[in-house]
Amino acid sequence: MPKPPFERPNRSQRAPSAPEPSSTSAPEGMEHARALGRRYLVDAVRLLAGIALAPDSEAALHTKMLCAKEIVAIAGVIPQATPAPPPYEGAGDSSEPD
Repeated sequence: MPKPPFERPNRSQRAPSAPEPSSTSAPEGMEHARALGRRYLVDAVRLLAGIALAPDSEAALHTKMLCAKEIVAIAGVIPQATPAPPPYEGAGDSSEPD
């Protein structure tokens, strides 16, 4: 008698194995990632600039804006920290200095 289609075979037989690590230690892996980042950064910026700034780009306005924001983030032009609000002055602190 065949198995009904809703019954699945043992999952341990179908489980994929984890890939081997590309480096032996975390610092070595970070250095490898930085090297890859330096290698492909120019291409990534050119792609983003082509999408955001090309006059014949068919990308939607929102996509162009997201690409422009990524270029700014890569360049580090706009700091990501939020400025602190001005100190609160209560009603009793409104006296003028002499």
